[in-house]
Amino acid sequence: MLHEFRRRFARWLAYRQTLASLRHVPDSTLADAGISREEIRERARHAALRR
Repeated sequence: MLHEFRRRFARWLAYRQTLASLRHVPDSTLADAGISREEIRERARHAALRR
């Protein structure tokens, strides 16, 4: 049970960190990477699931 909590917390933390990082990136840089502002949450979720 503790292992599951740690895993979920690590994913949540990765999501929040990725979300915060992407929100600070200029639109032009996001566009160069092929990411729109509307996709930021989806990309952060995807990044968190890979951990």
